Amino acid sequence: MGNRFSLKPDKKKKIKPPPRLMIIGDPGIGKTTFAANAENPVIIATESGSIGTSVHTLPRDGTCKSWGDVVDAVDALLNEEHSYKTVAIDTLDNAVGLLENHVCEVDFGGVMNASRGKEGFNSFGKGNAVVAQRLKEFLHGKLDALQMKGIRVILLSHTGAAKVSNSLAQDFTACAASLPKQSLAVVNAWCDQIGHACSDIRVIQRDGEKAKAQSVGSERWLVFEPEPSRLVKSRIGYEMPSKVPFSFGNYAEALSEDITTVEATKCLGLLAEVSEDTVDAAIKSLKKQGVSVGIVDDINEGVLTGLGLEKLKQLNNWLTTKI
Repeated sequence: MGNRFSLKPDKKKKIKPPPRLMIIGDPGIGKTTFAANAENPVIIATESGSIGTSVHTLPRDGTCKSWGDVVDAVDALLNEEHSYKTVAIDTLDNAVGLLENHVCEVDFGGVMNASRGKEGFNSFGKGNAVVAQRLKEFLHGKLDALQMKGIRVILLSHTGAAKVSNSLAQDFTACAASLPKQSLAVVNAWCDQIGHACSDIRVIQRDGEKAKAQSVGSERWLVFEPEPSRLVKSRIGYEMPSKVPFSFGNYAEALSEDITTVEATKCLGLLAEVSEDTVDAAIKSLKKQGVSVGIVDDINEGVLTGLGLEKLKQLNNWLTTKI
């Protein structure tokens, strides 16, 4: 066995497993349809949304009635011969509800609320803490094992509202998966990608009436660009555009692109359009970030991709304002 901590470069090309994806969205937005159009899918059903599709579901006789059913479904995919390439849990929030019931029964004797000095699931948030730990073990144990077998894992969740603590200003509420706070933190940390399935909306308020949200057009999007109003992301190595049309085909096409290279090419084009003063300012900014450039001819695709996607996007946004 070789030295696992050798500093010599590994000449073997790393095989990147499929991304751990979570999609959040309101009922009817098309989350189940997205998963059903993935490569050779099977759906672990915790609600009835997938029953009407032609996709194979587990359990075969309906929906999971307990947390044990969810675990058994994953174990079947790990231990039995099959050709499935994608597994989707539809929905994760319902699965976590089953886990809450399981923890209440096993760890708190079926007592939800404390009474007469007897501890319950809801006592000082202890039940949710246990749920989050069990969920973490499930994700890093069983679902990671599926991923390492080359099976794509998709978690589907209804949209919820998460309170976000902000040490620099007021706390705020963001769109996120509909999960308890501790479980949400565990899932968000585990996922490589989190996308928000939504339509473009505008808010209309007439005199004397409450504000109303109204859809703008019929296009549905899968949004990956982080912003204060929604907890989404795409981890390095699994970068995605800010948003893509909401279908599995569009998602897979965007995933196959090298987004960093696309942004680098865009940056080179912008540098050719801006003034010399702006180019000089860009060169100074690159030097401050440790990039070895002296003149504009030193800036090439390789130099720019070395910045990383986020810094490259920031540079492009700034250059766009200078045109």
